[in-house]
Amino acid sequence: MKALVQNYIIDKIKGKWLLLPVLATLLLLVATPQEAAAQGQKRVVQLSGFVTAGDSLYGLVGVTIYVPGSTRGTQSNQYGFFSLPVVTGDSVLFGALGYRRQYLKIPNNYSSQSYSIIMQMQQDPNELPTVDVFPWPTERDFREAVANLKLPDEGRAIATRNLDPERLEELFKTTPMSESGNFRFWQQQQQIQTERRYMYPTFSPFAIPTLINSIFGGNKDK
Repeated sequence: MKALVQNYIIDKIKGKWLLLPVLATLLLLVATPQEAAAQGQKRVVQLSGFVTAGDSLYGLVGVTIYVPGSTRGTQSNQYGFFSLPVVTGDSVLFGALGYRRQYLKIPNNYSSQSYSIIMQMQQDPNELPTVDVFPWPTERDFREAVANLKLPDEGRAIATRNLDPERLEELFKTTPMSESGNFRFWQQQQQIQTERRYMYPTFSPFAIPTLINSIFGGNKDK
């Protein structure tokens, strides 16, 4: 009797262990289609296109195209063309200095292997603020530094020699005149000659008696 009970228990245990592989296989068969469907939602798509400036046909060079939060990205070439592998459901960002950011959403149910677009970038009217760079922390420190600036002795000596009145007069005498200077000097000479040509003799009325006395006095001597 005892042996029969032991055999019955062993058979039950063996039956349970035999059912485990069957249950595991059923679970795999049920889970595999769901996982395959989930993996099928993400597909690699080759995104390519042309980036322009507004409505023009001129391509923009150096436009950054990338997927935020990933390592996938590229730039437009010198003609404005680009090509980038993306995944369905990605949000692709287009950015360039002086232009507004543009976003492109790849549909989740996109079934083709390639995606071609023409991205028109719009100019950003916002200007960067002007920044004044000083090697001093404040403008007051800058003024004090300029006021306390000491020139080297060599430079001061050269400046003093160049401003010497005698040296300046010597340079004025020895330096030849330019074309415009020669022309102005010629005009001045012509004006002086014209004034001398049409100049009338002038005399003082108080000198008339002296002139008469000299004439008659000269005749008496003769």
